[in-house]
Amino acid sequence: MTEELYDTQETRIALEALGALSTALPEPFVVLGGWAVYLTALESYRREHGAPYLGSRDVDVGFHVDPAMSVDALRTSTFSKAIETVRGLGYVPIGSFRYCKFIHKGTGEVLTEEQAKSVSMIDLFYVYVDMMVDRIHPQHDRVFRAKALDEPVLGRVFDERCGVSARLGDISVVIPPPHLLLASKLRSIPARQKEDKVLKDACDIYAVIWHSPVSYDRILSAVRGEYPRECAAALAAISDEIAERAAKHLGVELEAYLGVIRKLQTG
Repeated sequence: MTEELYDTQETRIALEALGALSTALPEPFVVLGGWAVYLTALESYRREHGAPYLGSRDVDVGFHVDPAMSVDALRTSTFSKAIETVRGLGYVPIGSFRYCKFIHKGTGEVLTEEQAKSVSMIDLFYVYVDMMVDRIHPQHDRVFRAKALDEPVLGRVFDERCGVSARLGDISVVIPPPHLLLASKLRSIPARQKEDKVLKDACDIYAVIWHSPVSYDRILSAVRGEYPRECAAALAAISDEIAERAAKHLGVELEAYLGVIRKLQTG
């Protein structure tokens, strides 16, 4: 039996937020992170377990930035317009290109930052949106007055035009192909500071390998060949305890989980 990692109401709200963002954001953009894994694994995972794949609390979206563009072009770029869109939808900045919307658990009401301060934290949901770029423009900090969140794997999606169309309700969004989505997860898990993030990445790595529409042999061949260090680092980051907990959330036996994850070994 599968076991949700996060509160289902919270992940449902985050998924609805992704849908609303996807209809409002300027294109092109790529959905990354946990929701990209969800869309990749959903059909296969549901067939096997009779339940949707694990949801996420965060929404990650990525944009192309040409480091050679002028400062004026950067100020009017798709990325810049996307920031305006996100803020226009009621998200407030809480860090370097991380935006948040405060939602009351009991009523589902969207609160302002000031209103949220008067509500107990246990009565709030936080929907986070992380805005990423594929490359950092040399004038990025000066123009946006904040450090960029960059995802190098995103550059390959734009350069190689290899994004995959995925259905999100009645709309279509672009996500990375499985081998690049897996590579992004392999890169992220060793740097995670929070235990729930490590655990979610450990689940996502399994899901991309085992539940992608592309055969796991093709996915593994690509990542082992192109990202051998990341494979090794990710395996080292998945402790025995994390593997056991990930298997429980995924609804699989520990040995089945390890049998898939160990396919990342390159030696």
